Amino acid sequence: MPQFSGILLSGGYSRRMGRDKALLDLGGRPVIARLADELSKVAAGPVIACGEQEREEYRFLGLTQVPDLYPGCGPLAGLHAALLQSPTEWSVVAACDLPFASAEFMRYMMSSAAEPGRDLVRNYSGGSLQIDAAVPESITGRVQPLLGLYHKRVLPVLEEALHGRRFRVMECLDALEVLYIPEAGFTASPSEPSPLYNMNTPADYAAALKLVSTPADDSSV
Repeated sequence: MPQFSGILLSGGYSRRMGRDKALLDLGGRPVIARLADELSKVAAGPVIACGEQEREEYRFLGLTQVPDLYPGCGPLAGLHAALLQSPTEWSVVAACDLPFASAEFMRYMMSSAAEPGRDLVRNYSGGSLQIDAAVPESITGRVQPLLGLYHKRVLPVLEEALHGRRFRVMECLDALEVLYIPEAGFTASPSEPSPLYNMNTPADYAAALKLVSTPADDSSV
């Protein structure tokens, strides 16, 4: 498999959460620290796509912060800025609203991308198979583009979208040769939270806290 760089997307305003979700405590650690550790297990030199400017509150991680070149344009701008400065052709990307994204799941995506099945590649143009990106599809059929593998080949498509003020990542994927990796193929403990669990609201955070809480001792039952 090729070498990957790590990109941690954390440039949003967390408006629905009401506070920076990257800094929320989950299992005794901030979400952003958990994800940085997971990325560092599978990728070289993770960086933080931090939004419009570097953030003092993220400096405790000791990671490079990459500001957007297209400020105010959402996660698409963060992905673009971080890919542009990536030292490797491939990068693995994880967003801070996916607190349970794990190194194990990232490795699963990498191995799937190393030998992609053509039946799982959309926009396949025929001939030699050369995917531009790989993103997971949940058990319920929802695609999660902010936990994925991206090649530098996607940069022209991202730039065209940003210039055109089209900020949906899924719209960009429609213009690329993309491998859609089923979450159902990932073997994990049934007690483990889904790596695609999305956390954007206080209710989502409360549910996430329950998922990481220590089960009650039922030895007396």
